[in-house]
Amino acid sequence: MTTLDVAGVTTINMVRTGPRGGSPVVFLHPVGLDLTWWGDQFSTFGPERDLLAFDMPGHGASGALTTPPSFEVMADTLEAVLDAAAAGPAHLVGLSVGGMIAQAFALRRPHLVRSLSLIATLCTFPEPVRDVLRERSRVAREEGMATIAELTNERWFPPSFRDQRPDVLDRAGKSLRAQDGEFHALMWDMIRGLNLEKNLPDITCPTMVVVGGSDGNSPPAAGERIAELIPGASLTVLPGVGHFPPYETPVAFNTLLRRFLAKVDPLPAKENA
Repeated sequence: MTTLDVAGVTTINMVRTGPRGGSPVVFLHPVGLDLTWWGDQFSTFGPERDLLAFDMPGHGASGALTTPPSFEVMADTLEAVLDAAAAGPAHLVGLSVGGMIAQAFALRRPHLVRSLSLIATLCTFPEPVRDVLRERSRVAREEGMATIAELTNERWFPPSFRDQRPDVLDRAGKSLRAQDGEFHALMWDMIRGLNLEKNLPDITCPTMVVVGGSDGNSPPAAGERIAELIPGASLTVLPGVGHFPPYETPVAFNTLLRRFLAKVDPLPAKENA
């Protein structure tokens, strides 16, 4: 585990593993969770690629922000992490809000992005959905994180997964309940303002979009729209999967990620012993 001070932002908790020398793969977690949720990806890709993950400000073991969260602040934090690790350009793998941050970062700092893997995310919201997100902020502020945890688990995971994996729901609930309610509300205020749709055609790096066929938070149509707007982007819909493909079906997701990375950044051939 490594910690670093990001000037003007906060203290960031970061982990890194794998061989150095190539473009690192950087994992960006969803709102309310932390870097430990990328465990399956670290065990799968760690032996062969440089991997990096960090807790976003106000999440996990990272410190709190001194200003309200914004996509610019999150992009600054990601850039500081890459700078501290002397890493980049990087392959960004962003899930949910992590995917939103990855898009914003690719538009602001394209020279630091080797590829994008955008998982269960969106680039904008219809006005009725923005009203729903405003209500999430209200619930966090007025009813507290215990209520948020219960409602969020119902949104995040399909019924069949909730029945089979109560341990995952318990873990997610504990993570959410540990977060400050006001900060969680501010994160939803940030998310509600997302509107990158008109800018996505400016992204030129290789891009993979993955969505769950049963995801009610980031429905397949949202992923289709991102894939339509980013030149050359691919789209994969995983049937029956909810909002968290890397966590619900890690084998299927890791297979997609491995193929994508092998195409855009092949590993050097191993010498025969």
